[in-house]
Formats: sequence, structure tokens, C-alpha cells
Amino acid sequence: MNSNLGELVGFKVRFAEKISKKTAVKVMTDGILLAETQSDPLLKNYDAIIIDEAHERSLNIDFLLGYLKNLITQRQDLKIIITSATIDVDKFSAHFNNAPIIQVSGRTYPVDVIYRPLKKISEALIESIEDGIVGVINELGKVDGDILVFLPGERDIHDTKKYLSDQFRDRFDVLPLFSRLPFKDQQKIFQVSTQHRIILATNIAETSLTVPGIKYVIDAGLARVVRYSPNLKIDQLLIEKISKASANQRAGRCGRIAPGICIRLYDEEDFNLRPDFTDPEIIRTSLASVILRMADLNLGQVDKFPFIHPPSNRLIQDGYQLLQELGAVDKQNKILPLGKQIAMLPIDPAHARVLLEAKKENCLHEILIIISALSVSDPRERPLDKAEQADQAHQQFHDPDSGFMILLRLWSRFQLEVNKNQSKQLRQFCQKYFVSYNRMREWRELHKQLTNIVEEMSFNINQKEATYDQVHRALLAGHLSNIGQKEIDGPMYLGGRGVKFLIGPRLFRNKNFKWLMAAEIIDTGKRYAQCVAKIDVAWVEQMATHLVEYEYANPRWNSKLGRVDATQKTLLYGLIINPAKTIHYGPIDPIVSREIFIRQALVEGNFESQAPFWQHNLELIKEVEKLEHKARRQDILINDDILYQFYDEKIEKDIINLQAFESWRKKMEQENTKFLFLTKEFLMQHDAEKIDLVQFPEHIKIGSADVNLSYHFDPNHPRDGISVTLPFSLMSQIQENQFSWLVPGMIREKVTFLIKNLPKNLRGQCGHLQNAVTEFLQKKNNTTNFNEAFTHFIREKSNSAYKLSEEELANLPEHLKVNFILIDQNDRVIDESRNFNLLKANNKEMVTEVIEDIDFGIEKTQLIFWPDYDIPETIEREWENQMITGYPALIDRHTHVDLIVLDAKEDALKEHAKGIKRLLRLQLKDKIKVYKKNFLQSGLTTIKLTKIISPEALIENTVDITIDEIIFRYQESVRTTVEFSKLLIQANKSFVPLLNELTAALKKIAESYYQLSLAKDNFQFMSKAMQIDYEEQLEILLPPYELPLFQWSRINLIDKYLTTMRIRFEKYLQRQQKDHESITQISRLKDKWIEKVIQYVERDLPIPNAFIDFQWDLQELRVSLFAQELKTAHPISIKRMNERWSKMMDL
Repeated sequence: MNSNLGELVGFKVRFAEKISKKTAVKVMTDGILLAETQSDPLLKNYDAIIIDEAHERSLNIDFLLGYLKNLITQRQDLKIIITSATIDVDKFSAHFNNAPIIQVSGRTYPVDVIYRPLKKISEALIESIEDGIVGVINELGKVDGDILVFLPGERDIHDTKKYLSDQFRDRFDVLPLFSRLPFKDQQKIFQVSTQHRIILATNIAETSLTVPGIKYVIDAGLARVVRYSPNLKIDQLLIEKISKASANQRAGRCGRIAPGICIRLYDEEDFNLRPDFTDPEIIRTSLASVILRMADLNLGQVDKFPFIHPPSNRLIQDGYQLLQELGAVDKQNKILPLGKQIAMLPIDPAHARVLLEAKKENCLHEILIIISALSVSDPRERPLDKAEQADQAHQQFHDPDSGFMILLRLWSRFQLEVNKNQSKQLRQFCQKYFVSYNRMREWRELHKQLTNIVEEMSFNINQKEATYDQVHRALLAGHLSNIGQKEIDGPMYLGGRGVKFLIGPRLFRNKNFKWLMAAEIIDTGKRYAQCVAKIDVAWVEQMATHLVEYEYANPRWNSKLGRVDATQKTLLYGLIINPAKTIHYGPIDPIVSREIFIRQALVEGNFESQAPFWQHNLELIKEVEKLEHKARRQDILINDDILYQFYDEKIEKDIINLQAFESWRKKMEQENTKFLFLTKEFLMQHDAEKIDLVQFPEHIKIGSADVNLSYHFDPNHPRDGISVTLPFSLMSQIQENQFSWLVPGMIREKVTFLIKNLPKNLRGQCGHLQNAVTEFLQKKNNTTNFNEAFTHFIREKSNSAYKLSEEELANLPEHLKVNFILIDQNDRVIDESRNFNLLKANNKEMVTEVIEDIDFGIEKTQLIFWPDYDIPETIEREWENQMITGYPALIDRHTHVDLIVLDAKEDALKEHAKGIKRLLRLQLKDKIKVYKKNFLQSGLTTIKLTKIISPEALIENTVDITIDEIIFRYQESVRTTVEFSKLLIQANKSFVPLLNELTAALKKIAESYYQLSLAKDNFQFMSKAMQIDYEEQLEILLPPYELPLFQWSRINLIDKYLTTMRIRFEKYLQRQQKDHESITQISRLKDKWIEKVIQYVERDLPIPNAFIDFQWDLQELRVSLFAQELKTAHPISIKRMNERWSKMMDL
């Protein structure tokens, strides 16, 4: 036409245009024409519109085709021309009212199509695409042109390039071709090569682009296709079989310059079964932007719009749902003011929504950069052969928490280079950091355009740098569907609608963000989140108030706030955003709230008020509840439902909280002050005349102090039954048996249980159960110990040796055992237990401190003589308005004694006895010194007894036993100066004779032990069992580990028992069988004895004398079985011992 560009022929693309008033032909993109429909709805600037490559069926093209369909009814003068080599011409013609079809044959060369499917290696395995390509090339032999190979995606191209380069290193140049490939590398396909080339391409090479020199096409028959999933709300980039039209387009690539050959890696039957045409984008993408634009242009309902391929209702509804998520349309799908603002921005609706939110957050500067970046292809390049270098270069812009911040850093760095105004250096920068110069320019152009638009909309762009939170809250507004929560185990994230995904960008894969947001989630077989950032989940709840759903649980009365609260769970698309938030439930469900207010506040007593009606009602209910606890019945007080009905009938229906109730109550009480008062008659279902203070006292007198009693009826409660509240100062003054009779109203149940659970033979002799209980209670005397009284009664009734055991008492139901509550001077609970002795032991220090803090006026220390005054058994002093009883005792301090006051009578008696003994030793010290000297000079220390007992221990033991015997023979209490003087006179007289008597006994024991040792050493048939029995016997007779080592009353018997052991050795060979039988019978008795004694030891109780005597009689039994010639102290046998044990067990 001999005219310059921009005169007769001009162009307009996204960021550039060159036209003038003279322009007659204007070339533009479909997006530009679509944008012009907003300012020129009738497109009056044009007489004819040509849509080329219509077969690509992008979203914009389909929308334009529908728009133009409507437009021609208003502009019949408008000429519309649709051109394509591979469209469904009949369908397009019908769409435009049977428009004429003009077919123009292209100048192409014939193409031979060869079907060469991938070979089957086994039943379940076929050869790989790479092997298939190698096989085809080898089968072609010597080629006279370049080969174009169509593969599904970048990864396939990378793997195949590496494989083919190794296979055909000297025959071919192998070049990649795909949209993300750097421009410089894309240009290599147009450069002259000395070798034939193999070009590996995605479907970018199907149309528009003519690759020079192509003689052969190898078609894998696959392509990566973006399909939007309305269920998951994500794009799925899946590998699919291409359509027939695409296959033919690919074949046509090798018939442009000469006859060509197309080899398809699938069979002809497969080809014939494929769809004729590729699905248009409109039926496989989100329709949000189309719907919004139609709504903005008032083009009517989407399902009525004349699309060539109308989208499904499901996709349409999904588009509306996305717009509702963005706040662009309401629930009736009517466009909102926010939606009109979104429609004004020529970008994805989600990105537009982010820009509008950025205005609120005052971070437009940052968001304009980020959104313009997200709206173009990623400028960062990662050549497959330089991937590691690219990753290192991109690390310069990395942000540890956000992929969006990476874009800001890249932009800032690039802008510094731009400001230098040196194009060459700018390109060098891009090359150094693996950034596409063209995409950076596109990014800048879009940023400029968006900046102009927001300025025209009077948006203020912030000058101050925005915070991380501001930027990401704004981004969240458009990406609420793209949030995820980290699963506890593994790298997976859980998103909305049950979607699970992984982090895509490598630099973020090791991050453990609890919550993240992504620019997009793409399914490529696995789901990956791209461009991710850490977020605060609280932002989601604030941003998505129009989308979140709530679930409510556990509505309950809040006595502090005077309202009904509930736990609210917040969910966004099934994802738990806030698992538990306490909220006011009244406005949400007033009916249930009123019911809970009445039941939990008024009926259950969780109501805090000083109102007269409430204080009156509480006191009445407590009074009746006390009767229930005492009677151990739950049918005296009316049930909660009746009480609920009382309040429900009186309180107005709209009362749901304390504030409303109080206002209503005060109004009602102006007319009737007792409108809400309960009466005792109304509250009681049954009479309770027998439940009085005689049967169930609330106080009892212990000494000079009042002790409180309380009652509780709840078998699962630790205070079930009767509880006694004791000040810790009284603990030492009280004995457990003082409460063994419980209270009059409970003792019958205790006696009934004990008689009912007697052994069968005893239970039968008591007669009718209740008659026996009545008889016992009529005979009772509360001043005696209950255990003794009950034991006496059963012995009398059954003529037996019965004794009430600890085990029987332990088996009583918990409510029939007194619960002792220990309190301090401020009435605070210190401890409690149903075991009085254990409670006392656990708090011994505190109880003892009371006595220690009192000055009884009798205490004295460092005594080596009897004090100047008598020592009473008890002494009293007043302390904090209570009379405290103490128990004076002399305490052994080894070198002296101290006179102190103890809190327990038993402890005082025990310690006083030790103190008397020590004081006596101190008075006899000269005699003891002489004895020790004589003992060490005698030959007694050289005999073999010292192998068992050291000389020092033997001396101490001898002195101890002698002094014990002196005190035992005195047989009088020692509490006065006179009594101690008498004891001392007796001690001075008898000490030496008793020592001599004891020393003689010890010599005999030593000799017997010596003879036993010889016999044992000469005995050659010692079995393991016999060895154990020998050692156990020595431990009993010569105990080296405890004092006193000997007892005066048994000292003369030990010689006989040691001799018995020796004789057993001597007779063993003649009576082995008899010995075995005898020791077996003895062991049975001994095992029974040990089992019973252990029970006393474990409970820290003294072993009864009967058991001690039984142990010594086991020694007499050995005499009767192994050494009859020594004679026993009294008749004894296995039978007699068994009978004796049975009687002991009956006691």
C-alpha cells in the first residue's frame, strides 16, 4: 500500500498502539476489541470485523462471537468475517443465521500420515514416548529435513531432549520450544544449522507459527489442557488426547514448504475415536470474568447469551459463586457496586478484588506491582540445563515467608536498573538473574496501565511502605479459596472443599507454615499451590464474613456476663478457621437461650443476684437439700422439671438474659413483691419429720470445742456420707473411736451392714437381721468403743471368739466411714481423709506445731537428773479460745534427756519410757563403765559368737536388757521424784547381779553356737533348702541387726534352740525322710505366720503378743521334732499348733 505503519494500516495491542485518523485497517487482539465494547457498545468505529484463527476458541473469542451475534440485529450494515483452517464451519455458519461459507484452499504440499503406535513390551507395559521417537527416527533412516516432535509439556521436552541428545549426538541438533522458554532460546529454531534439527515442541507450534525446514512431524497425540474443576475450584493442568482438528493441524506443519511425513504414535482406530474439535475454553474454564462483564454491560442472563457452545449450568453457577465470594454480586446474582468497580479493571476479577481491598488497607503501591505480575507470565526463567544457576540467582530476591514479597523485591531491583537508563545494562541484568526482559517489560506496561486506571478512579496510592500484614490481607480478599492449613504429619496442606495440596515453589517446600495462601492451586496429577505466603488465620474470618458458616455447640449459662454463651466453630468451605470461639447465643437462638437461662441459672442455682426472691428461694432449697443429704434420699425436694415449670409460667417469653430479666422482675415486683417467692410446701414432695437435729446433729462437743458435722448424699462424691470438720489444733486431742458410732440417724445402717456380712455360721446365730440390729442399738452405750461393743454383742449372740476386724471395717460403704476434714485457723481445708490415723500422720508437723507453740510451763532441757518437780501424764492450756491437752514426757537425747510436751498420749508414753531408761543409764554410768572394762578383758570376746555379734553390740545389748529388766521388775509408773528414787535404789542393788546372770547365759549361748558351727562345718550333705533354713534360724535366735539382740525372758531358751539345730545335723543321715516331713510341716505354719505378720508391718501396727509367742513356740516345736531328749517347756505338736493358729484367726 506504500504507506507507513499507523497510517492506512495500524495496530493496537495490550501495551502498544500505532494508529491515526487515516487508519483504514486496524489489527488488534480479541481482548482489545472486547474492551472497546465498554466504551463503544455498537462498535460504530468499524464497518467490518475479521476474527482470525477462530478455531482457538479462547474465552474472549467465544464471548465476542456471542456479542457480535446480538450486535448484527442492531447493525445490519456490519460485516463479520470468521477465518480458520480447522473450525466446524457448519456450526459457525448456523450461529450467524446460516452465513455463507467461503472455502479457500491453502498452498500446502501433500503429507503422508503414518500410524505407528508405541510397541507393546508386555501385557502391562508399552514402550516409552522417548523410545518410540528414537524408533521412528531410526526407521526413517537418512532424512532430508528437520523433524518437529509434539510433546505434552515442558518436563516431557526436558527429559526427551536429554535422551535424544545422547542417542543422536552427531546426527541432529535437538532444540526445545515452549511458551516459557526464554526468547533468545526460542529464536534458535529460526537460525541456520549445519545439521538437521529435531525440534521438541508443545502445542505452541500447532498454529500461527511456521517453523522453517520441517519435513517430518512426530505426534505423541497428547497435550496439557487446563480444565477448571467447579467441585474443587481449582485449575487442573492434565494431559489429554488431542482432537482430530489438532492432530491435523500438527500434520500440516510438515507440508508448508515441501511434501512431508507425519508419524502418529497411536493407531488409526484411536484417531477415529477422538473428538472432531478441541473443547472451547468457555466449557473448561471459570466464567466469573465473562459473567461480570455481561452483568456490567447489561447483556442479560448468561444462560440466555448466544454462545456457540453454551457453557453448562454448573459452570455458570460456579462463576456466580466465585463472584459472590469476591463480593461482586449478591445471592440473587445481581451485580453490586463493588462488582461494577471490579468490572472496570481489565484483569481477572480476583485480582481486581485485591486492588480494591488494597485501597482500604492503604497498600496500593505494593498491590499494583504484585497484581500486574500475577496477570502476566512469570518473568523468572529456569532453563532446564541451567536450573541450579537460575535457582541461585533467584535466591537474591527470596523472602522466607511470602512468594508475593519476592515479586516486590524483584520489581524494586529491576526498577533500580531501569532508572539507570541503559538498555544494554538492563538486558545484562535480566540475563544475569535469569529474568525475561520481554516479560518484565510486559509487567511494567500492565503496572502502568493499572496505575492510570486506579488514579482515574481517584484511588490514593500510598507513599509510605505498607506492612506485611496490610499487603497480605489485601491479597487474601481475592484468594479466599486458596488458603490451606498444614496437616500434622507430612508436607500436605488441607484446603477448602476437602482439597489437599503441596507447596509448589522449591524454596518454600521445607517451610512449616501453619496457614498459607496461594495465588493459585493447580492440578498436574498432584495438586500444587503456587506463589504461597504465610498468613494469620484471623484475617480469614474478618475477610470472609459473607462466606463463612457457623456451627454451634455447648450453649451454656455465663453467670459472670449474665447471658447464654455458646462455642462457635467457624468454617470456610469446610475448613475450620476458628475451632472454638465463645459468643453470645441469645440473638442466634432466643428460644433455646431462654430455656437455658431458666434451667441453668434459676433452677440449677447459677444465678448471681441479691434480689430478695433469689436469696429467699436459695435458703429454702438449701434447707430441703440438707434434709435429703441427711436422709440419703433424693425424693424430698421437687425435681428440676417442676421448678423449671414454676419459672417458665411466670417469666415472659422474650426474657433470655440477666439484664432483661432484672428489668422485668423489678417491674413485676412493684405490683407483687413475692411474685417469684417459693414456699417450703411447694418444694417438698415428701414429709421429713424424722430428720431432726437429734438424729442428724450439725454440731458435737469435743472437750471444750464445737465440731461441725455435715452430710452429703452422692455415692460418686468424695464427701458422700458424714463429714467432720476439725481444726488442726484439735487433731491431737481426738481419737478416731470417738466417731465410731457415727450419728443416731446413721448407726442403724452401719450395724445392719456389719451383721449382714458376718460369716454365714455367725450370721445365722444372730436371728432376724433387723431384730438383731434393734437389740444391739438398745444395749448400746455411746461412751464405749463401738468396735468393742459390737465384738462383745456378736460373741454373746454366737458363743464364739469373734472379733470385729480391720478388714470388715474397711469393707464398709464409704458413706458409713466418717470423712475427716482438717482446716486451718482461717477455715481453709488443709487435707481430708476417711482414715483418721493416716490424716494425722500426713499432717503431723502441723499438728505438732500447735503443741510446740504453747508454753505449758513445764518444759526443761539438758537433764541428767530427775527435775525438781513431778511430771504429770497430762497438762492443759488455753490456745486461741480452745483448751489444748498435752502429754509431758522425758525424751532420750543420748547424752541427756529433755522434758517436753507431746501432742499424742501413745507417743508420750513410749518416749517417756525411753527417757526413764536413759536417765537410769546416766545414773548407773560408773557401774556400766566397770562392766565394759571387765567384759573386754574376759575371754568372752574371743569365742565364735563374735562372728555373729560384735563385742560392742554385745556390751550395749547386755546393758540394755539388764536395765529393761530392772524397769520391768519395778512394775510401777515413774512420774514423780519419789518413784524415780525408788527405781534408782532398786537399780543400784540389782544391776550387777542381773549382769552376771545374763553374762552366764551368754557364755552358754556362745558355747552352743560354737558347737553348732563345728557340726555344720563337718556336715557334708547340706542341701540348698537346709542351708536357707539354717540361716533363717540364726537370724531368729542371734539377730545381728536389731536391738535388743536378746530378750531377758527368752535368754535361757536360746542355748536349747541352738543345741536343737546341732542335734538335727547329727541325726540327719538316720532320719532324712522324717526330717523332710517335719521341716515341711513347720514351713507351712511359718508361712502362715509370716503372711499375717506382714499385714501388721505394712500398716505400721505393733505385732500382737500372741503372734510373738507363736513364733517362739515354733522353736519349741523344733525341739519336739528334732531333739526330744532336750524336752519341751510344755506339751506341743503339729496338731496343737494348727489348732492354736485356728483359734488365733477367730480372735
